[in-house]
Amino acid sequence: MEFLWEIGCEEIPAGMLAAGIRYFADAMEKQLTEAGLFVGGSTRIASHGTPRRLVVMVTHMATQQADRVEEMRGPPVDRAFDAQGNPSKAAAGFAKSCGVSVGELQRIDTPKGAYLCHTIHRPGLTAESLLPELMKGILEGFPWPKTQRWGSGKTRFVRPINWMLALMNGRVLPFATSDGLHTGQSTQGHRFMARGPFGVSSIADYHQAMASGHVILDMERRKQIIREGIERLANTVGGQAVIPDELLQENANLTEWPIPLLGHYSPDYLKIPPEVLTTSMKNHQKYFPILDNHGSLMPCFIAISNNDVPDHTLVKRGYERVLRARLEDAAFYWDEDRKEPLINRLESLKNVVFQAKLGTLYDKTVRMEQLVKRLAAIAGSRVNSDQVLTATRLCKCDLVTGMVGQFPELQGIMGGYYARHAGADPAIVQAIREHYRPMGAADSVPESLEGRLVSLADKLDTLAGCFGIGLVPTGTKDPFALRRAALGIIRMLLDDGGVRFHWVTLMESAYDAFAPGVLTNNRQQTVDNLTAFFDGRLQNHLKTSGFDYDLIEAVQTLGLDDCYDIRERIVALNQFRTMESYGALVAANKRIANILSKATENWQHHPLDPAQFTEPAEGELLGRLVEVEQQVDAAIQHGNYAHALGHLAGLRAGIDTFFDQIMVMDPDMGKRLNRLALLARVRGAFYKVADISRL
Repeated sequence: MEFLWEIGCEEIPAGMLAAGIRYFADAMEKQLTEAGLFVGGSTRIASHGTPRRLVVMVTHMATQQADRVEEMRGPPVDRAFDAQGNPSKAAAGFAKSCGVSVGELQRIDTPKGAYLCHTIHRPGLTAESLLPELMKGILEGFPWPKTQRWGSGKTRFVRPINWMLALMNGRVLPFATSDGLHTGQSTQGHRFMARGPFGVSSIADYHQAMASGHVILDMERRKQIIREGIERLANTVGGQAVIPDELLQENANLTEWPIPLLGHYSPDYLKIPPEVLTTSMKNHQKYFPILDNHGSLMPCFIAISNNDVPDHTLVKRGYERVLRARLEDAAFYWDEDRKEPLINRLESLKNVVFQAKLGTLYDKTVRMEQLVKRLAAIAGSRVNSDQVLTATRLCKCDLVTGMVGQFPELQGIMGGYYARHAGADPAIVQAIREHYRPMGAADSVPESLEGRLVSLADKLDTLAGCFGIGLVPTGTKDPFALRRAALGIIRMLLDDGGVRFHWVTLMESAYDAFAPGVLTNNRQQTVDNLTAFFDGRLQNHLKTSGFDYDLIEAVQTLGLDDCYDIRERIVALNQFRTMESYGALVAANKRIANILSKATENWQHHPLDPAQFTEPAEGELLGRLVEVEQQVDAAIQHGNYAHALGHLAGLRAGIDTFFDQIMVMDPDMGKRLNRLALLARVRGAFYKVADISRL
């Protein structure tokens, strides 16, 4: 049995279409499974979508549910009848609830005794009777970020629904929305090229109708057509198109019958920075730029039309006209912005609010300058502090330029161009361009140390300020992108670039850059909250990088605040797992941790005294421990935690012998405390790398 359901509507936003297609298939499978109509191994579900339609196709579906047998259990037999064999009220009530007489009830023996029961045979319902209710649940359950109502109806959907096609084995399956829109057996084609209607009698017939109606249902097929067309047209002008996956997907979501078209613009616009041109084309117009063999922009682009007409000239002129208007604005702002040096715009930042309680962007810049001085001091001779300070002072100034006002995506990038135009050092230019990075998980960290320091100062100021006034991310709400800022800092600290920073020091410095009274939370509270926040983000990042949770916990429990050092320890622990002695040492550490945690004696303040040893195993373990501690300290000093763990593995024999021959909790208090102190020192040696007992 096959089932076809199409929802035809006004144009679905491109960013929502893919999720809608996935939901349609998943929800249909879930509903059919729960209803007993999904036949595992046989039933096939396919879902497709275009801007004007969502469709789900089901083949080899069960025609009806399997019959069900339900057994209703009543009261125990010994309570169902009196001494004379007359039914009790319990038996009579049970029979009535089952719709039968007491004499028609059966008996069932169980481990708890005999009970009255009644067996009901329920025939399975047909798919035809079940599907309308399932369709109602699916239609109302689409997880659109935003929905709308239209006319006087109450139905909510991402866009107004214009028609619905629903066929079961070629017959219309009756279903209606709450607004009275009924299913039928006809569909619509392309809005301009073959509107229809087209009658449909099966899934195969539906595919034929889509072909006749100039609709390409399959998303991947539309993407393939777009990519091949772009590459073909780019070759005709001797160039290579830039085809970002996101832009390719978006164009596939915007079209039912994609037609790639080659357009041109005046070479005069190439004097504008290439980022402006590509932003205009990709972000604003959804066009694909074309590069020459040297990687430079060519004065042409490729747009994707959703309408195939005999003469594409008029369509291309329309695309060119829209882009020309954008580029005219860009050329104007490019010329106007360069008339005033970037530093002259610093005062204008006093008129731009960063956050109501945290002041203006000018205030933020002043704080960043103070913070970056501290960072540059830590970096020492590796960085030119004057250049970093200048870059910090200029990095936000492009926010008040005309170009960034028109193209917000270019903040930082345009600042670099304007600084270079004013004669700034290349290191300053690069730092300004890079200071927003990384802007997401896919974005790279700043390449220059100067750029990293400015980026750190920017993100640290935002984090300390928001946490200092109680603006902490909750659930999915994170208006200041604090999670992204913290992850960006962590990624820069992990990729240390020759300079190691401790995040507690960074957060304290960021807090201290605020004027007294601005932040409502005290310094320690803010730093503690930020530390917990950073620990969580670091843990997530390391887990995403492939490290197991127990490895991360074994190191994080030490309370370290050096991201790079934490990761190096985790890498060493991961290698430690392959050693032959790994299992025995982990077990020994767990045993030591268990003994020390349960000991009620005040062993923490008892000094280890070798003179109190009474057994050779005690002295042998201490002697080996002293040797290993020196080796571990030397390895840790050079950051070689793998070697440190290798030396610690040498304690295995001594620990095993100690536990085989020594009773730690000796009745003699002196011996007991001394042995507890020895175990604490053994644990302390491992603690220099990680808490092995957590593995």
